Amino acid sequence: MDRSSLEAVVLYLDDDGIRHLSPDGRQTLRAPWDPNLDPHEAIVDAVAELGLTPIMVHSTSWRVVRQLILLTFIVAVEPPDHVPGAHEVELVARAELARGRAIGPPPHVQLSQIVEHGLRHLAWLLREDEAIHHALADWSRALSEYEPEPFRAFGREPGF
Repeated sequence: MDRSSLEAVVLYLDDDGIRHLSPDGRQTLRAPWDPNLDPHEAIVDAVAELGLTPIMVHSTSWRVVRQLILLTFIVAVEPPDHVPGAHEVELVARAELARGRAIGPPPHVQLSQIVEHGLRHLAWLLREDEAIHHALADWSRALSEYEPEPFRAFGREPGF
């Protein structure tokens, strides 16, 4: 059984938008978690091993997979000069959020919904968090298309 408990959704920005870089056959980069390390360090190390330069790492969600708690990070990297071997790239598309119950998770969660959730959160942090604002300054136009979810929750309709 795969004992990985950390995963990275590796994203970068180019002229066409936000791109998702993933290992062939997998949607995310998995990394084992050494309890003696901060999980962020393990994710940064795993991404750096691919020859990529992380510019921002943010834990975005968690879920239970095969009796294991899987912590998911959105990792923004510098646009790579070349795609690492055995990896593929796709343009990120919008998705509906997965909705759960008041006391339970959604019955099914797709990676596209995790990415949507993460990018909405980053859009909010870009406005509210100085470190994220600085790290993702070049992303402000791309993230402006994402309605920060906390604001929608307070009755503000998207685009108004």
